[in-house]
Amino acid sequence: MAAASNQSDEEEEEEEEEETAESYSYSYEEHDGSSSSAAPVKPRRPKLVGGRYEVRSKLGAGSYSEVFQAVDRQNGKILAVKIEWQKAEKTDKLLWEAELYKELQLGEGIPRVRWVGSQGEYNMMVLDVLGPSLDDLFKKQRRFSVKTVVMIAKQVITRLEHVHKCGILYRDIKPHNFLIGVGEEVGRIYLVDFGLSKRYLDAKTGAHYKCRIEKGRGIAGTVRYSSPFLHDGCEASRRDDLFALGYVLMHLLRGDLPWLDISHKDKKVRNKRIGKKKEETSDKELCSGFPPQFMEYFRYMRSVGFYDKPDYDRLQAILDEALKELKLQNDLVYDWSEDNDARPKKKRKLTA
Repeated sequence: MAAASNQSDEEEEEEEEEETAESYSYSYEEHDGSSSSAAPVKPRRPKLVGGRYEVRSKLGAGSYSEVFQAVDRQNGKILAVKIEWQKAEKTDKLLWEAELYKELQLGEGIPRVRWVGSQGEYNMMVLDVLGPSLDDLFKKQRRFSVKTVVMIAKQVITRLEHVHKCGILYRDIKPHNFLIGVGEEVGRIYLVDFGLSKRYLDAKTGAHYKCRIEKGRGIAGTVRYSSPFLHDGCEASRRDDLFALGYVLMHLLRGDLPWLDISHKDKKVRNKRIGKKKEETSDKELCSGFPPQFMEYFRYMRSVGFYDKPDYDRLQAILDEALKELKLQNDLVYDWSEDNDARPKKKRKLTA
């Protein structure tokens, strides 16, 4: 969750076919033996995965899985293992996600999968371990500079172009899912968590799936960043990943979004109110006080049709122009970089 928001984690995320995507921990206790309850009993997770990877401390939890640190016994390398209990309420996603990861492996900024398989009642995937997420860094700094946001945007657009070329929609754009590399890759932004991703091309014909409009449909992903097209009931397409990125960029710049404080116990009511607020907020108002290229970004994204291939090069050029006008370099020195002396010192007061 972004630091500037007053919302809880439960309010932050949105649904996938009426199922929430927020982070949570499993409610079942791990233990051996039988239970008198009708509820399934979660067995102890494996301590050794694939006969090679030793599971250690927990790193985090997602909507359907938990992530642990792992050590490769053959070379001592530190990795991450994602574990999904097959009998959990939300399940059957990890092996699908692993399949997508394998298709995307040739792209930059995609974690490398080292092993995938099942042991007992668990599905597991071993990946390269990465650094903190943009959300982790944002919570500490509360907003990012124009330079940092533009450099983030350029890398994420490149990631999404690769994902889209592979016939896949990402569908869960948010700072939590952008992770920083480690070691020599510290300047690289990685795209992770493809649990909500889906294909948009027919496997046999290669044709784009048809546009279906259904008012009131559930929104996959995180509603605070979802595009106006999704609020209108449209099926997701490539444009929605990039439109959502635009909202993320403005959140990182502003430290806030005009609709972050909207909440309601009924998610459909909340979604409708958020959609209405987005509709009422002009791009000029949203981007006020920042380089005009951000407003140009939204202007272009509003013009992209459901079936259209976004012009990724055009978006890159828009961002390059912002750097050029401010005499900034795309040198991968971010606000959080140790050698950066120009970090934002305090949060800007907002009237929105």
